[in-house]
Amino acid sequence: MMSPRQQRQLIQAALIPHVCKCTITPVGLIAIQVCDPVSDAVVLEVKGVRAGDLMNWAAIDKFASDLQCHLAASGQGDRKAS
Repeated sequence: MMSPRQQRQLIQAALIPHVCKCTITPVGLIAIQVCDPVSDAVVLEVKGVRAGDLMNWAAIDKFASDLQCHLAASGQGDRKAS
């Protein structure tokens, strides 16, 4: 079983170079803000993801890949920090 801290760390690492602010509520819901690495502007926000759905690396990898697709579709997927 994966701890909330491990979940946060894996989600944040999977979205580098973007800055990812990830919180998990006491009831087990995840809220994520993905910020541009240059301007720190929020480019994607996701709320209400069940932490129980992301209990292994494969699930987190698929979730992060979906977020990266959304970022790419919005033109934010290839931004690099300077």
